Amino acid sequence: MITDFNQKIFIVDDDPFWSALLEEILNQLGYKNITCFESGKSCMANLKLKPEIIFLDYQMAGVDGISTLKGIKNYYSMATVVFTTSRSDIKVAVNAMKYGAFDYLIKSNVTKNEVETILKTIQDSLVVTERIY
Repeated sequence: MITDFNQKIFIVDDDPFWSALLEEILNQLGYKNITCFESGKSCMANLKLKPEIIFLDYQMAGVDGISTLKGIKNYYSMATVVFTTSRSDIKVAVNAMKYGAFDYLIKSNVTKNEVETILKTIQDSLVVTERIY
């Protein structure tokens, strides 16, 4: 399998430190087509850009992550959403998956290897989906 490093990736988080950290990890892994948004509202306003992957924070000012996730899936269901949060709360994880998140990433323990594993799993699932259709 060949990894597509040109995939359009959105990072949606109101914490600039986290966004910069995740962007740096993605850059180290070879991804360069990354856009950061500070709110769910600004992310949803840019879904016309058709991101393949969205890293979406749970707790944001204004529109929260679950509401944003619902909006993303309603407007552009093809986007793969990885829910990110600083809280290790199983209810949040279950809700995120219920509404269409692909995976769940806890910020406090994030590593380059963990992000790489999630992206590889996404790539593998896309290959399987393409074979089915």
